[in-house]
Amino acid sequence: MIWLVFSLLGGLCLAGVPVAFSIGIAAIGGIMVRNVPLTVVDQRMFTQIDSFAMLAIPFFILAGNLMDRGGISEKIVQFATDVVGHIRGGLAMVSVIASMFFGAISGSAQATSAAIGSILIPAMEKHGYDKPFAAALTATSGPLGVIIPPSIPMVIFAAAANVSIGKLFLGGYLPGLFIGLGLMLVCYFYALRNNYATDPRVSLLRVLKSFLDSAWALLMVVIIMGGILGGYFTATEASVVAVVYAVFVGRFIYRKLVFADVPDILYRSAMVTATVMFCVAATNILGWIMTREQIPRLISGAMLSVTGNKYLILLFINFLLLILGMILDATPAIILTVPILLSVVTNLGVDPIHFGLIVVANLAIGMSTPPVGITLFVSSGISGVPISRMIRPLIPFWIVMTIFLMVLTYVPALTMFLPGLVN
Repeated sequence: MIWLVFSLLGGLCLAGVPVAFSIGIAAIGGIMVRNVPLTVVDQRMFTQIDSFAMLAIPFFILAGNLMDRGGISEKIVQFATDVVGHIRGGLAMVSVIASMFFGAISGSAQATSAAIGSILIPAMEKHGYDKPFAAALTATSGPLGVIIPPSIPMVIFAAAANVSIGKLFLGGYLPGLFIGLGLMLVCYFYALRNNYATDPRVSLLRVLKSFLDSAWALLMVVIIMGGILGGYFTATEASVVAVVYAVFVGRFIYRKLVFADVPDILYRSAMVTATVMFCVAATNILGWIMTREQIPRLISGAMLSVTGNKYLILLFINFLLLILGMILDATPAIILTVPILLSVVTNLGVDPIHFGLIVVANLAIGMSTPPVGITLFVSSGISGVPISRMIRPLIPFWIVMTIFLMVLTYVPALTMFLPGLVN
């Protein structure tokens, strides 16, 4: 029966049916074959989204949209420009640094790519950068928004694996920083090869002023993570704090957010939330079928029967997740794979927090790879560059991100150092 479900799922996806609908229809087909009452469908869908932790998703999405419209992204870009604009390839590096900062506030890869790309792709083109390169850089730096906390995929993983969201968030900082540095290294050598000009070095006083101007934006990271780790509020409550703080800063500090923008912001946030949550709910039906058919146990046993070598199994899991990231959005990929793979890696002694970062990093790479890469489409839409012309400049970024993925996988201290500092 499970082969029928996955054959139907694959056929619907190839036919261009949206992933969430494909998953739901395939799962319902499997239920009907087994003569299970269809009431299971609405029960499983409701059960998955009826979760306090899941409330963090719409609020982080709303916070990201409020911050984009409130001028926070502009302040972050200006600060990053003043810091590294004078270095060879500095403007390209600004895109990476700004994405790291904005991602640490919004928690969304597509929001990061849209906010930073709309500012920096035209700026890079004006400074003589190749437009496909600028678009490719935006597509690969945007996913830093889901590696550096807060992160919506991390929230979904924490709910699926029943692990601490705070520790998962904390574990994402060092991997996100190192991957960002790797992308900046690519920018440096690309600019060196093409002999791109640099911006004049600004004074220390200008850097300080730019930092103070962006301090209200950067303070949100301290408030969110400090509140979660200090036990003052949960990750879900932190998402509400982020919304209130974004309104306050955008309206009363930067004065870019006007009340006339609110209906459009709410509409866009509701549309993205509905897409994500429907995908989560539909995937739970398929997850229930797989559990009922004991697929996780069978796959786990099959993998362990082939080899008991932890490193080979982690390599295989990385390969599997990279392929899934190319054809599935992060949300269904996490909910489909975590119940299966978590039991495998925990039997091998891999910490669930470490595994969570491996999963998120793999799917972050998938966000910039065709055919489903969301930031690829966002970047293409902003720049007007067809995806086919972005592939060549994307290759060095993919190589660097994959190298750092391997380091993250086989050096657990990179992800577990900061979580290990808290009880």
